[in-house]
Amino acid sequence: MKQLFNKFLTAVIFSSLLISCKKDLEKTTIQPPVAPILSLSPVAVILSAANAADTVETISFIASKYGFSAAVNYTIQVAKAGTNFVSPKEINLGSKTQLKFSGADLNQLALLRGLPPGSAGSLEIRVKSSLSDSLIIYSDKVTLTVTPYLVIINYPSLWVPGDYQGWDPGKAPKISSKSGNGVYEGYVNITPGSLQFKYTSDADWNHTTYGWASSTTSGNNVSGTFNTSGGNLFVPVAGYYLLKGNTTANTWSGTIINTWSLIGDFNSYNGDVDMTYNAATKLWTGTISPAANGAFKFRANHDWAINFGDDGGDLILDYNGANLPVTAGSHLITLDLSAPGNYTYKVQ
Repeated sequence: MKQLFNKFLTAVIFSSLLISCKKDLEKTTIQPPVAPILSLSPVAVILSAANAADTVETISFIASKYGFSAAVNYTIQVAKAGTNFVSPKEINLGSKTQLKFSGADLNQLALLRGLPPGSAGSLEIRVKSSLSDSLIIYSDKVTLTVTPYLVIINYPSLWVPGDYQGWDPGKAPKISSKSGNGVYEGYVNITPGSLQFKYTSDADWNHTTYGWASSTTSGNNVSGTFNTSGGNLFVPVAGYYLLKGNTTANTWSGTIINTWSLIGDFNSYNGDVDMTYNAATKLWTGTISPAANGAFKFRANHDWAINFGDDGGDLILDYNGANLPVTAGSHLITLDLSAPGNYTYKVQ
């Protein structure tokens, strides 16, 4: 009888262990991870200086699920549409599930991602959810349509009234000092006439004016000194000029730009595609047709002494800046040098 009881007790204990193990297994079963579910509000934004300080975009998402409690880190990734998130902009949120953008921040992000100002472009956004470097899941990508605007900075300037535009300072082009150090430069198209002009410290004749003290011409270029009581400055021939002025050293110069041209991978940086100037729009335009993705630059007079690239990736050109990206296909390239210190370009 005792032996039967021991067998019965053993069976009960074994059954209990099986049931307990089964419950423990059920408790520790890891479910397949569920990616974050992303949403945008709104899905299209038109940006301007008027809404720069406003919250214009909210990115929200439903948290991911891994089947167990864990500390998840979320990162928003933003890329230009069609780039497959190669080198995206990443914004770490930690455990937060929402991100808000002001107009100014979204505008800068859009420009740095290569969206052209004044035109609607597309950004692709997704959420990266990570528990470790080896355990990462992504949400589906969502498209945000953004129309950014170009931020024009009004740098300290000198106005350039002259015979070529009726001696009207209020309507005259400017040369500007991007560093604010008294060294000014800008591009001015001086049409046939007396070829004389002055620099003024404001858009009128009631402030400081800078006129001729001396000059030396070399071909179509000119350089010299000025003072506040001198006569008119002048250039040797009509044309499109890079004008400079230094109010500390009291020096000035004019370098004629016979042409701006395009050079790059599309022609192995050998030879130039000349651009055409439109005096009415103040724009230079040219067309290139790369056979493959690559890069290009702008340069003046078929020489590297004056050339433009883009170091910041913000569509504002920099002297001697980094090469400008371009995709395969036919492209109309526009160069706008009408706002000194804010030189821009478009690839269409």
